Parts: sequence; C-alpha cells; structure tokens
Amino acid sequence: MGRLYIGRNHRGNLDPVRSIFRLVGNDEDALTFALGFLVANSPYLCTKLMRTLGINLRRPLVDDYSVHLQEVTAPGFGRRDIVIEVSGKIRVVLEAKVGGAEPSVQQLTKYAKEKELWRSFQTRAIAALTQVKLAEATAEVVQSELGNHGIQFLEVQWHEIMDLVLGHKARNESEITRYFLGEFIRYLRSDYHMGYYDAEVLIQDVDDVNKDIFETGWMYVTDVKDKQAPLYFAPYFTKKCKDSGLSRLARVLDIEHEVVLAQKENIVAGHTEKHRYRWGMGLKKLREVAIKRKFADKKVRLLYLDQPTSFRSAQLTKKGFNSTSPSKQIPNQIPKGFSLRFDELLNAGPG
Repeated sequence: MGRLYIGRNHRGNLDPVRSIFRLVGNDEDALTFALGFLVANSPYLCTKLMRTLGINLRRPLVDDYSVHLQEVTAPGFGRRDIVIEVSGKIRVVLEAKVGGAEPSVQQLTKYAKEKELWRSFQTRAIAALTQVKLAEATAEVVQSELGNHGIQFLEVQWHEIMDLVLGHKARNESEITRYFLGEFIRYLRSDYHMGYYDAEVLIQDVDDVNKDIFETGWMYVTDVKDKQAPLYFAPYFTKKCKDSGLSRLARVLDIEHEVVLAQKENIVAGHTEKHRYRWGMGLKKLREVAIKRKFADKKVRLLYLDQPTSFRSAQLTKKGFNSTSPSKQIPNQIPKGFSLRFDELLNAGPG
C-alpha cells in the first residue's frame, strides 16, 4: 500500500495522510464536517453529545434525528455549522470555532431571528462549540438575547467532544461506524493541524509538595517549554510520596502563562465556584513554594485542573509499566513534555 500526500511534494514533506477525514481538509469546516458525519452515523454518540450539551432526551436516539451541515435557509440568517433535529421536536444549532477564536454575540444571536423556523420545535437551543472557554461577558449577553426568543444558550468545548469519542464504548455500533470512530480519533491526533491540542495525557514527576497542590488545589505548574495544550494531566508521585506511582489524572480546564506572584486573586472566569475556590487554595500554596524554590519571578505555565480522579486502583510504577512500544516506556526521570495517549496509558502495565 502506498502513502498518500497532499500539497507539497513528498520529498519536502514526509507527513502522509492518516485519516479519510483529512481528504476534506484540515481547517475549521473540515473538522465540523467530520463531527457531523460521525454523529449522523452513530445514534449512541449523538445521544451522548446531546446529553452533554444539557438536552434532556427521554430515550436514546435511534433513527429519529437528522444532522445538517452548513445549513442555509434564507438570506440574512447566516450559515449554521451543525444543526441536529430530533423528531420535529428538538432543534440544536452548533456554532463551532477552533484555536483561540470565539463566536461573536452577533453570530450566536442572528440564528434566533428566523422565528418561523423555530416555531414548531418544543426544545430550542444554540450552542457555542469552542476550544477556549467563551468570555463570560459574551455568554451573559447571548443568554439574555436568546432567552427573549425562547431559545437556550449552551456551551461545549472540543476537549469534551474528544472525551466522548475516546470514552465511547462502541459494542453496539456497526463495523463501519467503529471504523469511522477510529478515523475521527486519528484525524484529531495526526491530520488536524489547527493547534487543537498537543498531548492527550501529560505525565510529569511530582513530589510531595506539588502532590498536595494537585490534590487540594487542583493545579499544576510547569515550564513554558512544556506541552502547550494537553487534554489531561497525570502526576507520577515520586518516592517522597507515600503512594509512589501513577494512578490519578485530571482534565485540564484552563491554561495560563504567568509570573506566579503576579497572579491576581480573581481566578480565571467562567468556571464553578467550587473550582475557583480550589484554584485559589492552589495558587496560595504555589506562591509559597515559588518563593522557597526561587521561581516566583519567572513566567510559568499554570494548568487549572478539574477534580482529580483515579483511573486504576493500584499505583502503576515505572518498572511495572509494560508498553508494546519501547519508545513509550516511562523513563526513570521523566523529561519535560513526556506524554502518552489514553490507550497507551490505560492498557499498559499489570492490571
């Protein structure tokens, strides 16, 4: 089987196409096309997406829904990236952005003005699908304006979409749908070059002091040269910790590049009070550590984490980590930027 290249002569670019979705492109439209195609072919995944958005489905979807890509209905009302309609009762519009881009208030509210289109639906929603958290001020204005039209405003991020696909148990799917699920994951990992993320699970050595910050403050601090956009962080507790090894991880919700002592007390907006409280504790502890270890005046990368969870009952040690790929063994001293894919982490080592 030969290798397939797009664009530059392969002598100058040795990065072949790895997913069928790359044939559509590697821009924003191509990504939304791939997602729309996937949820149209997987009622189970579409059900999970709708429930993640907050849409109350009484039963799982079967064949009673439709997906529309780049829907255009009438002049002046714009082009919708993805529209999902269920049994003539539910209509959800997704406005998708990648990288640091955010949809504007106008983009999210103009779809609501076509009143006749929405009238027949009982559940109506417009959702922002973004990589970064939507600005709180924008979200408040959009929610208010859409509310005047009887339409819900919802938010979902691309890392949540990736979570859904990676965590989707495809036992009930057809063989072709399982193939498309694998192609979508491969597309995001290998063929999509819009800076979505650069690691699935970032893994670093963590001593007892930073273990406390991770567990109680839901934070991790690393060098600015480390991974820029990991989906998850998994600490490897060193011998200084009572429970040395690897067994916990936390989703990365926000990332900031800051001098630790320059951090303001008001923690990143757009998250729950519980998260802001934990991060406040983490920053307080982190400042004390930064002063003692003399990096308080240096710019660092701060990972704001979700509540840590355990992915295995027993600690996985470096010696006990058995991977099928020699290049993915966890080294005795973990270098900056070391990461694994979910499947590599979860499937390696003794049970």
